[in-house]
Amino acid sequence: MNNGSKSRPRVSPIGARVLATFSRMTMSGPARAILVANQKGGVGKSTTVAAVAEMIASGGRRGRRVLVVDGEPQANVTVEDLGVSGDRGQSLAQTLQYGAPLIPVRDVRSNLDVIPGGPQLAVVGAGAHLMAENGINMATNFETQLAALCDVEGYDLVIIDSGPGDVPLLDTYLSTANYLLIPTRDDQASLGGVERLARRFWRARQGGASIQLLGVLLFDVNPRAVKRNQEVFDQVTEMLEGSGTTPFDITIRSAPAAAVDMRTLHKTAGELVALAQDDRRWRLSKLKDKQNPDRAMWTSDPSALAADYQELVRQIVARLVDYESRRVGERV
Repeated sequence: MNNGSKSRPRVSPIGARVLATFSRMTMSGPARAILVANQKGGVGKSTTVAAVAEMIASGGRRGRRVLVVDGEPQANVTVEDLGVSGDRGQSLAQTLQYGAPLIPVRDVRSNLDVIPGGPQLAVVGAGAHLMAENGINMATNFETQLAALCDVEGYDLVIIDSGPGDVPLLDTYLSTANYLLIPTRDDQASLGGVERLARRFWRARQGGASIQLLGVLLFDVNPRAVKRNQEVFDQVTEMLEGSGTTPFDITIRSAPAAAVDMRTLHKTAGELVALAQDDRRWRLSKLKDKQNPDRAMWTSDPSALAADYQELVRQIVARLVDYESRRVGERV
C-alpha cells in the first residue's frame, strides 16, 4: 500500500489505540465504504465525515489511506470542512451519468483524498428518472468506478457524504456502501429524518443491497442535559429495534465557537487543537509585551470536542471489526 513519503502528524494515545484496532480489520480486499446520511440537513454529516476521515488518515505511525466522496451538491465537506475548491462535482457527475473514471483531488491531508461535490450533482439528481428510462444505472456506474479507483490507489476506507434531499443520489449511495452511519440532532425534525432514511435503507436492503446499519450518532448535544440526552437515546434505541445495532455511546457535544472556527479555517476538530494551542501561546506572548492582540480563533480549547470525535472513531472501528469478523465467520 502506497502511503507516500510525507511526514506524519503526531497522534494522541487514543488515536494510536484506534489505529491499532483498525489494523486488525479484514481490509485485504476492496476498501469498505461508510455512507454518512440523514434526510434532514444541518445534523453534522459533513463535519463528522471530515473529522473521522482526517483522524483515521493521520493516526498512528502510518495512518490509513482514506477517500472522502462528497456526494452532495452543496459540497460542504469539500469546500467548508477540507478547504478544497474542487471541480463543482463534475467528476462524480460524469461517473454517475456515463460511467467515467473517478478523479480524486489527492493529498488534501496526509493519506486523505477527496472526490469533490458540487452543483453538477443537482443536475444528475434532476435527470435520474430519465436516465433510468434509458437504461443508465447510476449505482452500477458508481460502484464499478469506485472499486476501480480503490484498487489503483489502495484505499482502506471510503466515507461518503450524502445530502438530505436528493433521493436518487441517496439511493445510489445506499446501493453501493457497506455501512450506514446516521448523525442526528435531538429535535423531532432531525429524528424524523432518521425515520425517513431508515425506510429507504430497508428498501435498499430489500432490493439486494448488502449495506449494514453501523449506528446513529447524537450530534450537537449539551453534555449537562443528562435527562434529555437519555430520553433521546432511549427514543433512538426504540427506533433501531430489530436493526441489529444501537446508538453510539459517545455523543458529539455542542461547541458553537469551535464550529465557527472549523468552517472559517477549514479545519477538523482534531486539527483545531494544535491551532488553538499555538493561538494561545501567541496571545500570551503579545500580552507579556504589553500588546493587545486580536483573537485569531473564537474557541480557546477544542480538546474536549476533539476527544468526542476520537472516541467516535474508536467505536466506529470496533463496530467495523465486529461486522468484518462476522463476514469472515460466515465464509468459513
